[in-house]
Amino acid sequence: MSDRSRVDTTSAEDKSIGFDYQYYYFLNELLNIKSGQVVGLEVLDDVHIELSDGTQLLVQLKHTVQTNAAGLPKNLTTTDGDLWKSLSNWAKVISDPAEARGDVPAQLIFLKKTSFVLASNKSESQTNAILSSIAAFKAGDKDHAGLVADMATIKLGSADSTIQGYITDVLALDPSVSEKFFERLSFSLGLDAIIARCKTSIAEKQIEVTRIDDVFRDVDSELRSDVFQTVKARQKITISFDEFNRRYRRFFDRVRSERLVIRKFPAAMPSELLDQTFIRQLLDINDISQERIDFLTKFTTKRLQFRNNVDQWTQDGDITQSDIDDLEEEAQALWESKFLAAYPNEHATADERASARGIVADLRQKKLSLASVELPIPISNGGFYDLSDRPVIGWLSDWKDRYN
Repeated sequence: MSDRSRVDTTSAEDKSIGFDYQYYYFLNELLNIKSGQVVGLEVLDDVHIELSDGTQLLVQLKHTVQTNAAGLPKNLTTTDGDLWKSLSNWAKVISDPAEARGDVPAQLIFLKKTSFVLASNKSESQTNAILSSIAAFKAGDKDHAGLVADMATIKLGSADSTIQGYITDVLALDPSVSEKFFERLSFSLGLDAIIARCKTSIAEKQIEVTRIDDVFRDVDSELRSDVFQTVKARQKITISFDEFNRRYRRFFDRVRSERLVIRKFPAAMPSELLDQTFIRQLLDINDISQERIDFLTKFTTKRLQFRNNVDQWTQDGDITQSDIDDLEEEAQALWESKFLAAYPNEHATADERASARGIVADLRQKKLSLASVELPIPISNGGFYDLSDRPVIGWLSDWKDRYN
């Protein structure tokens, strides 16, 4: 890879993670939305929140992949480009003539209802002169003129014309407007574990710890799809409290009401599908052919989904070994009934393979129960496949001799 392509790749990765950072901040705000509020993504700002009292919060989000010697995200410095670009953007928003805010009274009215937050995974530094100056101003230890003087000094000390331009934009605000702006400005720094924050927000909705990842996965997937469809339709991404409840509450309700949450685990397929005992059993009765890779894969996936879910439920304490034993006993009883009907006295029939396929076809329609919960057909199928893989059940009259 050339130096140029390496730079291009890094830039693309930075942009991608920057968007994800913005998206997950948006998701976390939705998870904490209150009645009467609206949360938007890339509408009024990176993220914005409309409050029930008519005020609004504009959020600029800045993410870095650069780290310091300790491996932590780098600090937000005095002449940080992201910092001054955000302040410049807001200064232009405040005085935007296209929004009829070209005069001071209109700007002050806008500031009366608007607050600003710069959120970043960059760390706060005690040596950041502008952050220290803003903090002193907000604490009443420095007047506005002193803050303006500090910004002018930083501008003079910078050799970067872009940074100088950003600072000029901020200094161009009328003093009365600038004072109100900095009064309503705050920072949320060191905000790195944004996904963990989302999961904490889910936990605070009284969701069992073993169900948090399930809710996060489902809400995240649904929201991403909704965002894509909204952008595709050229509509604005804004979600109200009522809309969030209507679209996403079911994911919370489901894990609260369901005793067993069925998860779709990534299926780690065996290297040789045909070597599985349950597949050999199905091949030997002409239920499937070895050329039908689609069926081989589908049936293997069902067996693995059953096995993985049972293992996860056991690990989470949702079921006990006794529950598993009861399920297997029920499955074997269903199988035994069909097996004995197909093979009276366990003797082979004239068309034994047809009889065997009849057993399989019937059991594929049966729903198994686990811990008093009826499992859906695909998972139940996986249970029968799992038993025939061990094997403790079979389809031909001499299955024990063939496969044990």
